[in-house]
Amino acid sequence: MTHHSNEAWRCNQCGLEAPGSACYIDLSGSMTLNATSDHYSLQWGESLKFYEFISRNAAAKSAMASASFDWAALFRNIKERAKAAATYVYDAACGYGGIAGELIDIASRQNLIYVGADIHESLITIPGKIEGFADAGFLLRWDISEPLPIAESFDYVICRNAVHHTPDPEKTFASLCAVLKPGGTIAISIYRKKAICREVSDDVLRDVIMQMPPAQAFEACREFTVLGKALQQIRQTVHIPEDLPLLGIKKGNSDIQEFIYYNFLKCFYNSDFGEHYSTLVNFDWYHPPFAFRYTPEEVKAWFLTNGVEIVAFDTSEAQHFAVGVKATSPAHVSEAQKR
Repeated sequence: MTHHSNEAWRCNQCGLEAPGSACYIDLSGSMTLNATSDHYSLQWGESLKFYEFISRNAAAKSAMASASFDWAALFRNIKERAKAAATYVYDAACGYGGIAGELIDIASRQNLIYVGADIHESLITIPGKIEGFADAGFLLRWDISEPLPIAESFDYVICRNAVHHTPDPEKTFASLCAVLKPGGTIAISIYRKKAICREVSDDVLRDVIMQMPPAQAFEACREFTVLGKALQQIRQTVHIPEDLPLLGIKKGNSDIQEFIYYNFLKCFYNSDFGEHYSTLVNFDWYHPPFAFRYTPEEVKAWFLTNGVEIVAFDTSEAQHFAVGVKATSPAHVSEAQKR
């Protein structure tokens, strides 16, 4: 592609033209835009301003599901490598720009080549929020469930909290591995299967809410926030004397809101998020048309199938986190991972 004006790109081979800017290209004209695009155009858009909120609120950032995992170590490794050598990073479903903001700084941007892709129309606002983005970053409005339409392969591929929102997550993961260099690192986080009653209620409620337009769904999800906040006011605990394996409930003590949240109904509220951004968290759970959940064994099988050696794996109540290194030859998969 050649950037031939302030607002357009042209493919040198086929002549395709697409709108964009120096560090952004909108390839949505070649996609079938859908409810996922509509959802995230609101969630990461200027009306909700999540990037600005989370950038100035360290307590809220530490309460996010991603904070349960050591993403920071991965980001340090990327930035350290970029000090000495060209380092290609693909951020699949780059969302509100949080990972770009972590990676692009004055030390890394000389050798960092960051490519972010997402389906939502608010992508174009990200470069203006991150100092030095134009020196190191490029964004594509693109459906990450499709093969990336560029020739480069990458030293790092990252897909944080997103692969589960694609129509076929296993296929999406394979396409991400396909653009990873041999010896390169891929890191994902993905929804974990919950207790059986929580799974059922999530699906029933999602079937209702996902039919709503995004703004209406956001307002509907405020009800979960109000409920979560009210339940937190109950200063009592629930004691479960033994594990209940059919129900997926563990023995022990928990407060009322936590017990209901993990076992029966997602009703997020966090005082550092406040009502508005707590509602955004609930909206992110209930409204996207795809929200698949997996066991650890299922996720590990994806890595094995794609010739990627898992070097780190962790699980929280909400998600799994996996980091792997792509084999340098097709036959190289450790015996430990095969087992």
